[in-house]
Amino acid sequence: MELTTLFERGVEIRQAAGNPNQVIKQRIAAAAAELSNAGNNQARVDLLNEAVMAAITLCYETDPDGAPCNIDRKTYRILVKMPWGRVGWQHWGLRFWEAEILRSVLRVRSEMRRVSPLFDWNEYSMKWHINYSDYGRIDQALLHWKANPVTLKDWRLYADAYRQRAQQRMEKHRDKGE
Repeated sequence: MELTTLFERGVEIRQAAGNPNQVIKQRIAAAAAELSNAGNNQARVDLLNEAVMAAITLCYETDPDGAPCNIDRKTYRILVKMPWGRVGWQHWGLRFWEAEILRSVLRVRSEMRRVSPLFDWNEYSMKWHINYSDYGRIDQALLHWKANPVTLKDWRLYADAYRQRAQQRMEKHRDKGE
């Protein structure tokens, strides 16, 4: 057993001996904090932003001759699996519904145009493209994403819509069963 662990256990024992009710209250508060979802959504937002930052780095990787290797050099179509893709989410360690929410955020952003989006969705080819004309260097792309990350507000908006669709599917399923 480590010395710090022994020390911490000794402090806990002394505290318990002095005021057992206080220790019980602290344990209950710690258990409640562990069960709380307060930081859960923010942790998911942070996870999505980290995945996008890693995807940006992947999109701007170059061959030894300096040519992009993960995007098409003519159309800037993304050639590798992305975290928000229908098959890419598994490779990035995300859950399907997290990728769905990220995809929704990116699709809306690609349509808004008040700020040039980093990722464009081509509805006809159903492919994602990187906006290489506005963000031709990785530092520009990363700065753009740091200035415009997925926010907790974005997460809640699309997560609520996702849960609403899931609830409607369940209601249809229940109606068929009766």
